[in-house]
Amino acid sequence: MSNFVIALIAEDDTDCNTVKKIVHRVLGQEVKIKKWASKGSSTLKRKLTAKLKAMSRDGCNAFIIIHDLDRNPRNNCLNDETQLRRVLEQAASTISDHKHICIPIEELEAWFWSDPGVVQYVGKGKGKAHPNPHLIVKPKEKLIELSIGENRKPRYSTNMNVELAGIIDLEICSKRCPSFKSLLDFLYSL
Repeated sequence: MSNFVIALIAEDDTDCNTVKKIVHRVLGQEVKIKKWASKGSSTLKRKLTAKLKAMSRDGCNAFIIIHDLDRNPRNNCLNDETQLRRVLEQAASTISDHKHICIPIEELEAWFWSDPGVVQYVGKGKGKAHPNPHLIVKPKEKLIELSIGENRKPRYSTNMNVELAGIIDLEICSKRCPSFKSLLDFLYSL
């Protein structure tokens, strides 16, 4: 495994760092990771091809691309996952081997709703895990609501995502979140 250098590409730093934590939990701390946070969906799609080529030249030989499946602001429905995957696959077509496109449904924070321990941790003893976290509308905002204490201030922010990735039950999340399972399957294939 140590011969892989993984390129980790996501829309923001917290997603990169969260998935990096999961990669290290699965494959070990010695795995080298180079990350790039695009600072947004449109930038990721627009610069993906060039960034993959540059990261390949820099020695990366395995690639993980994370892109949330957002909601359409006009109708609040999820965007088309097949179309998003097609766009990302096209942009990543220069890379043929050891490539995975991970599309968390709505946002990566839905993964945390799969694990009762994480939900209890964020909610300080309140809240319940969800058997189908990908069905939760605005999972990040729901975590914020769950974390509001007596002082009416939320304890949760996306800065906690790396910490939560360190404690999430990988097996439970894999069973409840198809995007997480496909990410783990890819990592195990390396």
